Amino acid sequence: MKGHYEKGFTLIEILVVMVLLGLLSGVAIFTLGSGKLQRELEVEAQRLHTLLRMASEEAILSNSEIGFSIDDDHYEFLEYDDEKQTWSSSSVSVLKMRDLPEWLAPIFEREGQTKILGKDSSDTKDSKKPDMMLLSSGEVTPFTITLQVQNKNEGGFIISSDGLEEIKLVIPGKEEE
Repeated sequence: MKGHYEKGFTLIEILVVMVLLGLLSGVAIFTLGSGKLQRELEVEAQRLHTLLRMASEEAILSNSEIGFSIDDDHYEFLEYDDEKQTWSSSSVSVLKMRDLPEWLAPIFEREGQTKILGKDSSDTKDSKKPDMMLLSSGEVTPFTITLQVQNKNEGGFIISSDGLEEIKLVIPGKEEE
């Protein structure tokens, strides 16, 4: 009798397929993981851009001066009280203080000077000072905010204004908005 062969796969064939599937799924998880962080970064940049534009419009409509303060772990909008001549947290619910994710590394520049975030302890609860102002005249303190993933120098979103034009958001790899 000639050799009788069973139909099916050998153990080696099954192991090779399992190793390949493992490698492919590992690469897919790694790729999707970094994409998720980039998407979250884009959402944070869009949110901050929208809030800054909304605060600028609120300053014009309410004929008040609104300040903006940013640190390494949060940002907030401030209102100026003419009578007390002090800044305090905004009473507008949309402009409340917001925390930034731990993985986010914001860079704030005003008039060519970079603010060192997280090191400035001069602001206390009693004396808040804005890093930039959104004025009732429609003017804005010239600024640039770069939002990027910590320890990663590329792929940052840039929110900026020259002081007179609209607040812009630059998305990496795309034209200015």
